[in-house]
Amino acid sequence: MVLDLTRRLFSSGLAASAAIATFGRAQAQNSDAVVVCSYGGGFQDAQRKALFEPFTKATGIKVVEATGPSLAKVRAMNMSGNVEWDVAMFVPADFLILVESNLLEKIDYNAINKDILAQVDKRVVQPFGVGALFYSNVIAFNTKRYPTGKHPRTWAEVWNVQKFPGPRILPAGTFVVRPTEFALMADGVPPQQLYPLDLERSYRNLSKIKPHVVKWQTTGAMAPQALVDGEADIGMASHSRIVQLKSEGAAVDFEWNQGLVTADYWAIPKGAKNVRNALKFIEFASRPEPQAELSKLNPVGPVNSSASSLLTPEQAQRLASHPDNLEKQVWLEAAWWAQKTDGKTNIEHNIEMWNAWLRG
Repeated sequence: MVLDLTRRLFSSGLAASAAIATFGRAQAQNSDAVVVCSYGGGFQDAQRKALFEPFTKATGIKVVEATGPSLAKVRAMNMSGNVEWDVAMFVPADFLILVESNLLEKIDYNAINKDILAQVDKRVVQPFGVGALFYSNVIAFNTKRYPTGKHPRTWAEVWNVQKFPGPRILPAGTFVVRPTEFALMADGVPPQQLYPLDLERSYRNLSKIKPHVVKWQTTGAMAPQALVDGEADIGMASHSRIVQLKSEGAAVDFEWNQGLVTADYWAIPKGAKNVRNALKFIEFASRPEPQAELSKLNPVGPVNSSASSLLTPEQAQRLASHPDNLEKQVWLEAAWWAQKTDGKTNIEHNIEMWNAWLRG
C-alpha cells in the first residue's frame, strides 16, 4: 500500500521565502489570493507552469508562493496564531504526524468536484489531505564510473564496495527519506517484508558502508549534484531529478529495482485564512490536465488516473507510477514512521539513534 493510514491515526487527529513572509500575510487576507507552499527550485518552477499560473487564469485567484513546508514551521505558525499558508505540500510521514497533532483542516469533500475526485487514486484520498504526486527514491550512479548495465542493481550491491568501489552518497537519518529501508534491503531483508523496520539492524549495516560514504545528504539536490560532479559514484536520489539531468546530457542514470515509491500530499494547515480558496486549488491541482502537464515538465507520477491518457508512452514510461516500474519497487509505509512508542514517533526515535550513531 502507498500509506497504511489507520483509523487510529485519523481519529486522533479528528518565489522567495523572505518576501513571502511579509507579502504572503497581506495577500492571505485577500479572498482573491491563496498562499501555496512547496519545495522551491526547479520543481516549484514546474508547478508554477503546470498548476499555479493555469489556476490563476482559470479562477482569477492569485497564487502567492512560499517555500519550505515542514512540521516545525506548521507548529510554530499554529502556536503564534499566524498561519501564513493556505495549502502546502507535505511528505507522507510529516503529513501523518500533522494529522495526529490536529494541525490540519479536515478536507471538505463536498466542495470538491466529485467527478474529479473519482479519478484520483483512492489510496491518496484521505480525510485531511489529497495526494499530489507519486515519486520514487532509487539507486543512482555516475555512468562514467559505472556505465548503464554494469551498475549496481540492488542495495546489496550498493553496499558491495569490492565489486563496486567508489565513494557513496546516502541520505542522512534526519532527511525526509531516511537510509533505513535501503540498509535493511542491503542486509538481505526482502522488500515486501521491510515493515516494521528493524532500526537496530539497519544501523549495524549502515556501519559497514559508513567509511565509504563521502556525504550524507540533507536536501534533494545534494545527491544528484554529487553524482554529476564526480564527488560520488553511487547514491540514492529522487528518480525525477536524475531523469531530468540525464535528459540534459549529464552522465547519470538510475535503477528502478528496489526503489522506494511514495506520494506527497496537499493539505491545509489548521487556521489557514483562505480555506475555500485552498480547496479550489486542491481540486484544480487534482485535475488530469495540470497533473499531466506537471508530469511532462517534471517526471513525477500523476495521482489522477485520467492524466495518463494525456501522456505519450515515452512520458508515461519514465514515471514511478507506471505499472512496469511499480512491480520492481516497494511502497514506503509512512504510517509506520508516524507511529508512536513511549510517546515518540518512530521518526523521533530514529533521529535519536542517528545522532548517537554519527557520534559513535
